[in-house]
Amino acid sequence: MHATRSPVVSERQPQPSVIPSRALLVAALALITPAMPAPAAPATPEPPELAALRAELGELRARLATLEAKLAAAVEAAGPEPAQAVASEAPAAAPGVEVRAGPGLRAGNDAAGTSFRIGGRIHYDGYAFGGDADASAGGSEFRRARVQADGSAGGWDYRVQLEMSGREIDLRDVYIETGLAGGTLTLGQFKPHRSLEELTSSNDISVLERGFTTGSGLFTGRQWQQGIGFLRGFESGSLGVSASTLRKDTTPRNEGFGLAARGTWAPIVEGDRLLHVGLWGSVERGGQGTPALSVDAAWAGRRGPNASIFRGPAGSDAGLDAVGLEVAGRVGAIHWQSEWARGRFEASPRDAIVEAGYLQVGWLIDATPGYAVGEGILKRPKPAAGGGWEVIARADRVRRDDVAGIGATRYVLGLNWYATDQVRLMLNFTRGSDDATDADGHQWGLRAQYVF
Repeated sequence: MHATRSPVVSERQPQPSVIPSRALLVAALALITPAMPAPAAPATPEPPELAALRAELGELRARLATLEAKLAAAVEAAGPEPAQAVASEAPAAAPGVEVRAGPGLRAGNDAAGTSFRIGGRIHYDGYAFGGDADASAGGSEFRRARVQADGSAGGWDYRVQLEMSGREIDLRDVYIETGLAGGTLTLGQFKPHRSLEELTSSNDISVLERGFTTGSGLFTGRQWQQGIGFLRGFESGSLGVSASTLRKDTTPRNEGFGLAARGTWAPIVEGDRLLHVGLWGSVERGGQGTPALSVDAAWAGRRGPNASIFRGPAGSDAGLDAVGLEVAGRVGAIHWQSEWARGRFEASPRDAIVEAGYLQVGWLIDATPGYAVGEGILKRPKPAAGGGWEVIARADRVRRDDVAGIGATRYVLGLNWYATDQVRLMLNFTRGSDDATDADGHQWGLRAQYVF
């Protein structure tokens, strides 16, 4: 660190030399003499030191004149815009790493095809029950608190998604994937290719909970499975197939397996008009260690009472064949979606047949809905600058087709406010009933959602 210079010279400090050094004198003369006429010869002979300085000054002026001449020649040869000509011949600099923060954090090098991103979601819910559902505990909970890391390197993509809202950290999407035959090959834990609402992200569905055609009903406990999948997108549709074990990271290893396939077609995707049609099928067969298959229906909302629609065998006796039909669309501010599914479970003394479906209609104000043609899934609406609103009406139904009096019905009225692309507030009033017990109750549900 340099010492601070004192304004008063100490008596002990050496006094500066009266005559400057030779180099400083030459530089000073070079600056002040070009515009001055040469001095007249002195009347008395000048000292030898001064004569030597004059000689060195002459050499410096000669060198300066030579450099000026060379520079003028170079400018004349370059033309009227030399800077532009030189810049056009210079090689382009390779793009470097770009870091972008908010929401989430992303770092990537597009030229190298590498990237890394950290993101997640927070869904904070509050519940209050009434009617025959009043015995259920209300209060609040973190419905979802997920952190995920994904990125690309070496022609492969990856994702690791952790769910931290339960009593233990749980894995959701955990896979690697790469391009293959015009589509995407996925290896790891993911959602099998079945059901529009199952594949639509929880960030994007219009109500608090999914319907009974998903892992919240027909495929209870099997929303994510481990295996291999392939998805190919087309100009007006998609095709996805998957083969998996009947295992998620929180369930034991077992020898069960599942196959699923889904095709979608969107003949109309233009402006505020959309028509989506989808068909899917699923086959599951149990093996050693396979958990029992079952169907439960939360007819008064999450954390409320459940209707037991089916309880099946475990192990190699477990099995399910299911098909589903889906349709969705929009015209202007009005949008709708609906699914119907039918599943045949292996059971004794005879197979059980379960049917499930829903119908949902919505009205958007100052928001534009999204849709991914190549995946055949819906995306959450994009709000206007001041935020957007959505009004939802929905009916869900599940029942045993082979046994009378076993089923559940649920009705939902919802109001959503899209404050920004990341923030959404949701209010649901849910009323439902259980056919087997004649129970009838309702739930008020509120969610604060942030996606980053």
